[in-house]
Amino acid sequence: MSIETVTSIVTATVAVVGVPAVYMQARAARLSAEAAGRAQLQHARRTSQHAACVEVLAAADELKRACDNSGSAAWWLTMVYQDELSDDDRRRERAREQRESAEQRHEGAFGHACEAYERLVKAVARLELEGPDQFISSAARLADMGDLLQLQGQSTGFDEDNLVYVTEREQQPFTWVTSQFAEARRKFIFDTRSYFNYI
Repeated sequence: MSIETVTSIVTATVAVVGVPAVYMQARAARLSAEAAGRAQLQHARRTSQHAACVEVLAAADELKRACDNSGSAAWWLTMVYQDELSDDDRRRERAREQRESAEQRHEGAFGHACEAYERLVKAVARLELEGPDQFISSAARLADMGDLLQLQGQSTGFDEDNLVYVTEREQQPFTWVTSQFAEARRKFIFDTRSYFNYI
């Protein structure tokens, strides 16, 4: 066998075996890169979903604190108004001195509660965009109850046993609203933990 023949056989063998091997290696590299890209995208998506959940929970907790402060300010203003009607001159005078401060405190606290509610609504809207769908309903329930939670600071003379409209036709004591808000918060946390810990 001549050198030319051996060279052409070796070249043909390399061509027959080498080209598919190079193709297989390139294909494996492409599939590996696609899998890595999908994993990175999934990680980024879950991170964004987690941040949206944290935002909802933080906004709900801020709203609860703001509503408690607003309710406390409304209660204090009620006491000031009642003291202004007192037969005791010293109580009336003290109430007149405290009135402006109490009204400003009430207005500021109620304004903060309204702002906190708006942040909760925006956080729930972001969660609706980010997903997943499993806990959007519990987040929406938090916002619904948060809207009613603001009632305690809206006006003076509010009592927790007062009936409030929870739907167009149904009334419940305000204590029901606070318990439903707490329950919605617990359910949201449970749903969120279930999703992030078990998938």
